[in-house]
Amino acid sequence: MIDYGTVSILMGTYNGEKYLEKQLESIRNQTYENWMLYISDDGSTDNTLQIIQDFSVNFPAGKVTVLKGPGIGFAENFLYLMKNKQIHSHYYAFSDQDDIWLENKLEVSVKCVSTLEESGNRVVLYGGRTSLINNDLKILGLSPLFNRHLSFNNALIQSFSGGNTMLFNHALKALVERLPPKVNIVSHDWFLYILCSGVGGKVHYDPEPLVLYRQHDENLVGSNNGVLSKFKRLNSLLRGEFKKWSIINDRMLKFYKKELTPENLLTFEAFSKCNDKSGLVRIKGFIRASLYRQNKIETAVFMMMSILNKLK
Repeated sequence: MIDYGTVSILMGTYNGEKYLEKQLESIRNQTYENWMLYISDDGSTDNTLQIIQDFSVNFPAGKVTVLKGPGIGFAENFLYLMKNKQIHSHYYAFSDQDDIWLENKLEVSVKCVSTLEESGNRVVLYGGRTSLINNDLKILGLSPLFNRHLSFNNALIQSFSGGNTMLFNHALKALVERLPPKVNIVSHDWFLYILCSGVGGKVHYDPEPLVLYRQHDENLVGSNNGVLSKFKRLNSLLRGEFKKWSIINDRMLKFYKKELTPENLLTFEAFSKCNDKSGLVRIKGFIRASLYRQNKIETAVFMMMSILNKLK
């Protein structure tokens, strides 16, 4: 097997004893063996740390490293790992504590990113579809299949994949490392999509699922599949949740403003008009920014949100 370089697996944990062993075992069974595992634990009070300790004794010293997380939520926990300059390798992959990876998950994704780099792409982000499973490991279905082009225009109002599928190169992590301490993010996966696409990087979507994504009550972020789930999500967005997210993303993007491509800078400036007092100006901003979701009906809903001043 070709060795494309070390992959640092970035895992966030918090009271994950119920599911963690299955995920660690799936990491152990990866066909791509050149990996290091960095676990940021956010203050677990259950048996999580003991499970990690029992797992780590099967490997040489340094193969598995446990760090103390910031303790202020999953997004900041993953951001802490991304910004840690002591974690340095060719590639990086996120891992949740309760999923299960297929054996070729790392092999397929790292080969893809390496190939894209060889084709001249400096900043690269890989993500993909997932298979949804229940607590009995029964397949429930698949996450939505995205067919529309991945771009900054899409990233401003939608993430393209879950962080549990993502693998990215050091050039992207280096950009993240520069983010000031007081600048927050909404979620680590959406943040990387916005940043990578914004600076003109290559974003690759894999339609073939390589991760079994567990659906249960403890999930902090679910798949949002199903009519009821989509209705609840829409209701929360209309109550102003997305507007709060846009404020957080705006602060982040203003820091990277000089890194944006000229075209994406114009898109960002047009998007900024979506918070104008005038409804007409807001809808013009939405149109000029060429914003879209992967689903055309959802795009229309978000355009309506802009008219109602619920977008940003």
